[in-house]
Amino acid sequence: SGSIASRSAEVEEEIKEKIDKDITETKGEQTNKLVAYMDNNPPGPVSWNNFIQHAMRQAVSGGVQPNVLVLLLLFPLVVTMIAASRHVVGLRGFGVYIPAVLSIGLASTGVLEGLILFLAIAATAVIAKKVVRKTHLPYLPRTALMLWTVSLGIFGLMILAPYINLVTLMSVSIFPILILVLLAENFLDAQARTKQSEALMLTLETLGLAVLASFFLRWETLQIFALSEPELLIVLVAFLNALIGKFVGLRLSERLRFRSIIEE
Repeated sequence: SGSIASRSAEVEEEIKEKIDKDITETKGEQTNKLVAYMDNNPPGPVSWNNFIQHAMRQAVSGGVQPNVLVLLLLFPLVVTMIAASRHVVGLRGFGVYIPAVLSIGLASTGVLEGLILFLAIAATAVIAKKVVRKTHLPYLPRTALMLWTVSLGIFGLMILAPYINLVTLMSVSIFPILILVLLAENFLDAQARTKQSEALMLTLETLGLAVLASFFLRWETLQIFALSEPELLIVLVAFLNALIGKFVGLRLSERLRFRSIIEE
C-alpha cells in the first residue's frame, strides 16, 4: 500500500511538471508566468503602438486565458516560418497547415511523447491498411474501420504507458492525438499516390518542420515578446510574408540539386 501511494505521488508530480511546461494548458505554471508578466509590466498610456497590449490586458482581466492569446499571435509566425521553408528552402511536407497545426500538438504533448504517439499511430495505420484492404469494403466503411483500428492502437498505448514509464502520456488530451491521426491519414494517402520512400520523406519533412515550430512555440522569450510587443509582431509577420513572396529565384534545395549545371 505504501509503495503504491509513493509511486502514485511520483506520477502525479511528473504529470504536474509536464502540465506546468505546457503552453496550451490554461491552468499550468506557464500560464501563470504570462499573467505575472502582464501584471508586472503594465503598458503606458494608450497610443498607436500599444493599443493591442491594452486590449489584451482587458481581455485577460475579463477571463480570456493569456496563453491562448500568445498562441494566436505566434501561430502566424510559425506558419510564416513553414512557408519560408517551402518557398525559399524547398522543403515539401504535407502543405503548410498540417505541420503548423501539428506543431501545436507537439507543443502540448512534448516532442518525444508526440513522436512516440505518431509512430504508434502510423504503425497501426499501416498494418490496418493491409488488413482492411482484403475486406474489399467501399471507401467510407474502410476508412471508418481503419480509424477504429488506430483508436484501439492508441488505447493500447495509453494502457501500457504506466508500465513502460511514459508518464507524461497519461496527461495528453484528445486533441493532439487527433492531430497526429490526421498526419497518419496524410501519410497513408501519400503512400497510395506515390512511392513508399516518397511518402516517408514527406512525412519526415512534415515532422521536422513541426518539431522546429513547436520549439518556437515553447520558447519563453518569444512568448514574452508576443505579450510585450504584439503590434510589432503582427507587422513583422506581415512584412516577412511580403518579403518571402518577392522571392522568385531558385530554391536552396534546387541550387544544391543543380549545382554542377549552375557552375557550368
